[in-house]
Amino acid sequence: MNIVIVEDELPAAEQMRRFVSSYRLPLTVTGMYSSCAEILKYLDGNGEADLVFCDIELRDGNALQALQKIELKSVIVFTTAYDRFWSESMQHNGIDYLLKPLTEKKVHAALDKIATLKKILTKDNQLLLQLSTLLLQHKPGFEYKKRFPVRVNNEVFIIDVGEIQFFRIAAGVIFAYLAGNKKYPIVEETLSALESQLDPKLFFRINRSDILHISSIRAIKIREGGDYTVLLKDNTDQLVVSSSRIVQLKEWLK
Repeated sequence: MNIVIVEDELPAAEQMRRFVSSYRLPLTVTGMYSSCAEILKYLDGNGEADLVFCDIELRDGNALQALQKIELKSVIVFTTAYDRFWSESMQHNGIDYLLKPLTEKKVHAALDKIATLKKILTKDNQLLLQLSTLLLQHKPGFEYKKRFPVRVNNEVFIIDVGEIQFFRIAAGVIFAYLAGNKKYPIVEETLSALESQLDPKLFFRINRSDILHISSIRAIKIREGGDYTVLLKDNTDQLVVSSSRIVQLKEWLK
């Protein structure tokens, strides 16, 4: 199994390498990186890694926010000193979440989990997403979002999720789009964090920027070359489905 380590503190990175090297099965550390920019360049450039140990707070930013920019193909074990990122990490192929200080026992336990799951995982990332969603749903007290408070000028009103046709992030701000081309900013930091709070039977992320509500679909147009475009009810916006999400979209629509 090929392992990549992402850690911006050299002593911690070397410690992780030792923990990985002492595991009972043969593993290879194929790369060590210390920034969001480096790991994005590696992963988006089709770098091969069966597993990534990734610190969340890196020297040039938050790894979770950075990773939402690419289509992930590797399983990730997140390492951090904070527990507040647990929910969001499960939406980035997160298969485990290790709180610092790290120990050999913690790292080996995570590797044991990966070794077990590797026997049943397919190359389809949809299974990884399903596992992450199940982990999130079984967190005590978890409930999907039913409504969103929205402030307009000096008023705050409530939007029910059933009214929302799709969510879109633009210039770092997430908007909820309603029928009639109305849109309202909502208080969420990342689209992935929002996605983890939405019922996957009703909402589907069709590309890096948009999350679609199933009841808002008027039709899906298949263009020349096999591109999919979603046409909405009572809305002139047309949403383009990422080519890597088309197969999963078909499954979601069944």
